Amino acid sequence: MIRVLIVGLGNMGLSHALAHHKLPASEIVGLVNRSGRVSHPELASYPVFTDYALALETARPDLVVISTYSDTHADYAVTAMEAGAHVFVEKPLATTVADAERVVACARETGRKLVVGYILRHHPSWVRLIEEARELG
Repeated sequence: MIRVLIVGLGNMGLSHALAHHKLPASEIVGLVNRSGRVSHPELASYPVFTDYALALETARPDLVVISTYSDTHADYAVTAMEAGAHVFVEKPLATTVADAERVVACARETGRKLVVGYILRHHPSWVRLIEEARELG
């Protein structure tokens, strides 16, 4: 069982939370949302945090899923890896090249896995668009 902390409950964060909620191999150990609220009924039973550092310390996840504003991605990812968690972060990894390099360096130093979410090339609508565009010549 993988202990998962979901950070950010906007459109993508909610999607990740619901996916992990349904995965038998995942155990959601916390949700982080600035408002402290969870609007989806399937997620109502999970602990909700407004403070990311407290959530990491309390929940002790194996994996942190980061779906927050882009300017938090690098710091949140580094903090998670330094706390011993693997990281899935939505794109972009960081807002500057220096921050992106810092995150990658942290993953290498800590031996943590780092995955950047980029679904567009796999999304059915994108695949269809490419197919249609190729037919145009």
